[in-house]
Amino acid sequence: MNNLDPEKVKLRKRMLPFLVRPLTLKVIFITCIFGEVMWMYRAIQDGRQFEALILFVGGIILGGVSGVWTSRMFDKHYVESLLGHVNIIKTSLGIKNTIFAVLALGLPMAVSVIRSDNDPFLAIIQSYIFGFICGMNVMIYLWARKLPD
Repeated sequence: MNNLDPEKVKLRKRMLPFLVRPLTLKVIFITCIFGEVMWMYRAIQDGRQFEALILFVGGIILGGVSGVWTSRMFDKHYVESLLGHVNIIKTSLGIKNTIFAVLALGLPMAVSVIRSDNDPFLAIIQSYIFGFICGMNVMIYLWARKLPD
């Protein structure tokens, strides 16, 4: 299979990894919304609902950017990576997307792990994290559903 031309092989939904398939992305999205509702409830209890809502929207926007970059990376390089011609993470788009995700998602996650459970700032950070994951999954889903079966 290594001798196939990546230009002749078209990306299809069935070729996608489990976590990028449309049904899986829908389940993750619903789970993220449920998690966001729980953290927003806690933010309302702490009186920080506006900060949590603003960071949730900011997370959706930044997650959407990451989702678009991930979609482009998969669209451009995934078939080549399946054929063993390229390491998808070592492409320029893969490096850019990884650095962006580490900064935009990894740092807030690290802060949320360090913070104590009764810190009111935790609900705000978690709202951002769930927003980022929701935004990223929605953009990947919109791309993946356009692929042929």
